[in-house]
Amino acid sequence: MIWDKLMNSTSRMCWKLIARKVQTAIWIKQEDQSCLLHNAEQKLISICDSVDDSSPSWNTPLKNCIALSKASSKLPPRPQRLSEYSESLSSIGINQENFISDTLFWQDQVRHYWRLMNVDETEIRNVMDMNAFCGGFAVALSTWPIWVMNIVPISMNNTLSAIYNRGLIGAFHDWCETFSTYPRSYDLLHANRLFSHYKNRDDGCFLEDIMLEMDRIIRPQGIIIIRDEESIITRIKAIAPKFLWDVESHSLENDQKATEPVLICRKKFWAIV
Repeated sequence: MIWDKLMNSTSRMCWKLIARKVQTAIWIKQEDQSCLLHNAEQKLISICDSVDDSSPSWNTPLKNCIALSKASSKLPPRPQRLSEYSESLSSIGINQENFISDTLFWQDQVRHYWRLMNVDETEIRNVMDMNAFCGGFAVALSTWPIWVMNIVPISMNNTLSAIYNRGLIGAFHDWCETFSTYPRSYDLLHANRLFSHYKNRDDGCFLEDIMLEMDRIIRPQGIIIIRDEESIITRIKAIAPKFLWDVESHSLENDQKATEPVLICRKKFWAIV
């Protein structure tokens, strides 16, 4: 019964069944959209209206329709795909030169991070970039055996499609809300100009609230890297010890070649006895 319904739905959506064994099945979504258009003519499916998809799909109700994919060239395999510029970025003012500059900047910064963290590389496996932009930080870590979750805050430019086009994983999120993950999930959190983006929120979302969520999802002995305005860095340095974070203050060049403060925080291991 369930299998018949599943096959009926996937056939209408033009998915191709390529393998099935016991209770596991694998479908592939086909590039040719003529099947979808034919099924729409037969009233088997509904095609979604063409809409502007530049805004994040955050808290958006599901629709009972299928969106047609925009025509695009075939993406190259990894590792070439990590350098792939997405044309969707041009619509939000990010040209290819900006894209390449961002990629090169984070490659340089990651080298500095390893030196400043002074940890064995095997200690870092699960990483989150809390304000990922185009995913340059994750690309810079791609030569290590590290998994990076790229988060695009919902009130910033929608760069998530560019992150996906690079073969990376990511999601939208509002850091005034809890992130859907288990406690102590991550070994490293990276927050580049995240706090300054939220500083003018007037809905009860404070710097301390974001820090509390960071403390929840970072593991004991995990590392938090924070780059931001001097005034915000000063506040974080004052508050961090209350979360039992060890804090080291450093200076690095930003993408404008100006020196800016960088905090390397480490969550202490503690227990109630």
